[in-house]
Amino acid sequence: MDKLVVCTDACKGLEVAVAKVFPNSEQRECFRHLMESMKKYYSGDVYANNMWPAVRSYTPHKFKYFFYKVVDASPDVLHWLKQHHNLLWARSKFSPDIKCDYINNNLAESWNAWIKEHKDLPVHCLADAIREKTLTLFAKRRKIANALSPRILPAVIHHLNAASRGLGHLKVTKGHLEEAEVTEIYKDEEARRHVVYPTQHIYTCKEWQVTRKHCPHALAIITTLRQPNMDMYVHNYYSVEKFQAAYHGIIPSIIDRGQWPEVDKGFKLFPPNIKKRDPGRQKKKRHLAPSERSGKATRQVKCPGCGEYGHRKRTKKSAPNPGRKKSKTDPTPSGGKITRTRATVAKEAAAKAAREALEAAAKASAVAETAAAAEREVLDVAPIKESLLESTSCE
Repeated sequence: MDKLVVCTDACKGLEVAVAKVFPNSEQRECFRHLMESMKKYYSGDVYANNMWPAVRSYTPHKFKYFFYKVVDASPDVLHWLKQHHNLLWARSKFSPDIKCDYINNNLAESWNAWIKEHKDLPVHCLADAIREKTLTLFAKRRKIANALSPRILPAVIHHLNAASRGLGHLKVTKGHLEEAEVTEIYKDEEARRHVVYPTQHIYTCKEWQVTRKHCPHALAIITTLRQPNMDMYVHNYYSVEKFQAAYHGIIPSIIDRGQWPEVDKGFKLFPPNIKKRDPGRQKKKRHLAPSERSGKATRQVKCPGCGEYGHRKRTKKSAPNPGRKKSKTDPTPSGGKITRTRATVAKEAAAKAAREALEAAAKASAVAETAAAAEREVLDVAPIKESLLESTSCE
């Protein structure tokens, strides 16, 4: 099977088994697992900023451009990759006969999520559950395939229509009907130029050779044509006929295990000696790597006095739990303590401010009344003073 690809996470036992069972297959390695292993020995922005662009490159010279930056930063990375990760993990080294450019092992992750509900069943029940799910899936896809018109798959047409937008940075120069130059413009300067032969399906960017899908350079030329026939430019791999052929086979139905015929195997098969499982329900979800976890990372304060985490400048006995709001304590007449939250403290402060405002208003009104009484006294004394002055002048 020279046109088969097996992508693994570089597990040593699985790597040896695949080499024995499928000696002519192309063995690939999940690049995400490679980077997780690489972070243990090499850290820095130079690795993340150059390793991912290098693995996504389709041409060898672009791969070398980014990968040699990593080698210049750490020359021993070459020996480490050859010793621990000697499988294929870059798109520039993939075989063009496979038509798959996956650099991550997402297919296996999708498969594990698909059978997650049945993973804790016995072996024969698990195999029967997978057979039933596959039988239902094939019937559904077969029904969809029979309803499609015999042309290109609609999903591929939608993908090409979406990819044909935003190609203003590509300049097309035609010298012949069957070939053209496509130049990438970056900041008003020519960055890279590729030659495209649309009818012969030859592209110097190597993307079409690996995926059999049109790259932006080919779409830039196709969009300049008037009513192009997309059947001429899309590979037969994405046709409805191939989709129908993929789900043409019928999975046979079988009776339950209790009605199977008894067969003399010539030996007695004993159950495996497995250790006793821990109590509780078995986990179905795998342990996520730190790079896969989402959400804000939790932090705990460190006490400058004792050096422990979870409290600051307090004794360990009265330290609050991490992640909860801090509380205030007030002594009671009996000698105990009453715990008050921030909301309670805020309400008490607001009530105190209201009381102070009422007291200030009362004081202001008292001062105003005193001033008014003094003014009335002055007005009452004024006529008496005038009469005294008049009597004195008459004498």
